[in-house]
Amino acid sequence: MQNGHDQGISSTVKLNVGGHFFTTSRQTLTKDPNSMLAIMFSGKFDMKPSEDGTMFIDRDGTHFRFILNYLRSGKLTLPEGSTALKELMEEAEFYQIQGILDELKSVTDNLTIVKLNVGGHHFTTSLQTLKKDPKSRLFTMFSGEHVNNSTFIIDRDGTHFRYILNYLRDGDARLPEDESALKELEAEAQFYQVEGILMKLSVMSEIITNEEHTAKLLSFLPLLDSRRKRHHLRLLFRASRDGFFAKTFHSMCDNKGPTVTIVRSGENIFGGFTEHSWNSDGDYARCSKSFLFTLVNPQGLEPTKMPITTDGQKYGICCYSEYGPTFGRGLYGGYALKISDHANVRSSDFGISDSYDFHQDFRTFFTGKTQFLVSDYEVFSLVN
Repeated sequence: MQNGHDQGISSTVKLNVGGHFFTTSRQTLTKDPNSMLAIMFSGKFDMKPSEDGTMFIDRDGTHFRFILNYLRSGKLTLPEGSTALKELMEEAEFYQIQGILDELKSVTDNLTIVKLNVGGHHFTTSLQTLKKDPKSRLFTMFSGEHVNNSTFIIDRDGTHFRYILNYLRDGDARLPEDESALKELEAEAQFYQVEGILMKLSVMSEIITNEEHTAKLLSFLPLLDSRRKRHHLRLLFRASRDGFFAKTFHSMCDNKGPTVTIVRSGENIFGGFTEHSWNSDGDYARCSKSFLFTLVNPQGLEPTKMPITTDGQKYGICCYSEYGPTFGRGLYGGYALKISDHANVRSSDFGISDSYDFHQDFRTFFTGKTQFLVSDYEVFSLVN
């Protein structure tokens, strides 16, 4: 045995851990003085690199990056899944890194593993995930006494259950693209009463991605019936997909019944609802339930609904073929809100209008300017 500090190990260390390659520093590897790595790379042993210049460690390197990152920062990030946690614990025991072992013990002590058989589809998750949404049926189903290592059978189609699990895990409602799959997922989300997924399915918007904003917009819309059920929104038109042409908007949205228009200009999100069908007859259409709204505005004010006024009802929307969605009559010409043809390169605008009930200078309320360019806009029909 000899001191190989200067001969075998430099300040930069390249590692081959079971075929996984890493580059780190001797300072990182010796950060925990009581660990096996600190002993191995202390310079007390004659450790010579392989022909490719790497130090070889004959261990599974799948989770070694978690160990390295912990030594670098003192913060432990964890792999997904109970099997991976168990494998990481085995490696931490081998390398004798007590800090990782303590944190893993704390996590696993509080983590109750649940195995599910959902219509023949098998899943492994945690009790904590299944109880993430206190209003869901899953919360109710798993609120009683739980027996470890048992497989729970749920007599439902499990084809899309992973979407529900993933939403409960991280709050991100990733959805399938196929229309029939979306309907099947909606049926499962209704059964499990997972409101976040149902809300996302109700408004398939690329502009509104915030769950709170989605809920607020849905609360603005009229109810479907006396049972207080809400409409779903079906996408008719998306400018970033279909083009910013007024004629395309009219060809896809005319005569479709009640619609809601969602507009994004920079970071600002606003729009309007009308119960009257759009058309291209070049005149105003009378509305009694129409409104404008803002969800995100330069002032940072709360989402706000601006209903149509009594005097403004006969000017609810303007149906000109050369304009996109246009709301209200301006007092001195123009409109309350007009989306222009080629709205991504031609200015759209707000005008002075008494058609809608604004509480302040609405000309700058939505975007900070009376004229603006549209980043994107979407039009949805209301369906049962």
